[in-house]
Amino acid sequence: MGHPVEKRDLYDADHGKKVLSMAPGLERLNILPFKVAAYDKTQGKMAFFDPSRPQDFLFISGTKMRTLAKNKENPPDGFMCPGGWKVLVDYYDSLTPSGSERVPEAVPA
Repeated sequence: MGHPVEKRDLYDADHGKKVLSMAPGLERLNILPFKVAAYDKTQGKMAFFDPSRPQDFLFISGTKMRTLAKNKENPPDGFMCPGGWKVLVDYYDSLTPSGSERVPEAVPA
């Protein structure tokens, strides 16, 4: 989640893990680590984020993905299989009365 004024994230990537580990009654909770995936522009597909080359990665948020689908715009090739993307676009298309209304783009963080 982006900071409302400054150009930075509001939370650290592992903020949720920290909060859960401090929650009463959850001291014994085993939080499993996972790798962060993002769209690798050099490979043209989703891949595990490589912090040594952050400029090569595009993080497409759920909000951005839904906005693209609602506006019948395509994500970068390799982001999602075409059949899966069509299901998403068709779903959002079914929610709009005319099927042609554009949704305003979310303000980037």
